[in-house]
Amino acid sequence: MDGDRFGTGAERVELLDDVDEQLFREAISLFATGVTVITARTAAGRAGMTASAVCSLSMEPVQLLVCISERLPTHSALEESRRFAVNVLGEGQSDLARRFATPDIDKFAGTEVSESDGIPLLDRAIAHFVCDVHERFPGGDHSIFIGQVQKLSLRRGSRPLLYFASQFGSLSSPEEALLKSWHDRGSVA
Repeated sequence: MDGDRFGTGAERVELLDDVDEQLFREAISLFATGVTVITARTAAGRAGMTASAVCSLSMEPVQLLVCISERLPTHSALEESRRFAVNVLGEGQSDLARRFATPDIDKFAGTEVSESDGIPLLDRAIAHFVCDVHERFPGGDHSIFIGQVQKLSLRRGSRPLLYFASQFGSLSSPEEALLKSWHDRGSVA
């Protein structure tokens, strides 16, 4: 594991040459991301999965991208239907994120869902992007789907569900953090 060293003092880290799956997972978990659920519908029914590999791509035309493992049913659903939705989850919705990340269950059972042109939309999401698949590119064991946004919705003032270090979390303002600290120490009645 020869590598370059950078940083100073206690912050000094080594840049490793020997990248393996476990080390990659550990390092990438330090990249905080928003949490979404990708949904689609085919002749066989609805498909959905939790995803954090989603980002804005273009403003002209309005496009975003999602990265989906080739082994998941949602991948097949996007290839077949050529349409999908990105449902952005908000604070307190880690239950939905876990549900759609769990294999071999009816992910939509007990979940409030509406539809837009046949595409399932999670009612509790803080934003929705309904997309047509514009292009698909290979990306290792995943595919990169470029979605051309056809419709969207948003709940102004909402706060996102975040994923960091393999845990769900939320944003807090410095004031909220200070109040929580005081409360945790018993300083606030």
